[in-house]
Amino acid sequence: MIPLRVALGLLAVFFAYYLGRSCIALCQGQQARSRTITWVLRTAVCLLAVFWGAGLDFLSGTVALLTALVCAAGACRQLHPPKEEGLVKKMFPKD
Repeated sequence: MIPLRVALGLLAVFFAYYLGRSCIALCQGQQARSRTITWVLRTAVCLLAVFWGAGLDFLSGTVALLTALVCAAGACRQLHPPKEEGLVKKMFPKD
């Protein structure tokens, strides 16, 4: 039972990252609402499955906290994308 809850918790954390990115992309008008709703449903179902087994215990509390933190990290990553390095220009200058 515990390995299944751990696996579902890892899935919830994984889905939360893309949920955070999807929410910011939705607010920026770059993504459809249906795509964000699917990430919400995936994350919520996994979280509910983790809580279903034993209620609020150490594992479910940790998964909930990690899910919130990773969702915020995904949103931050979408808000601040990495700079374009321009490797082609560095490797092949036009001079």
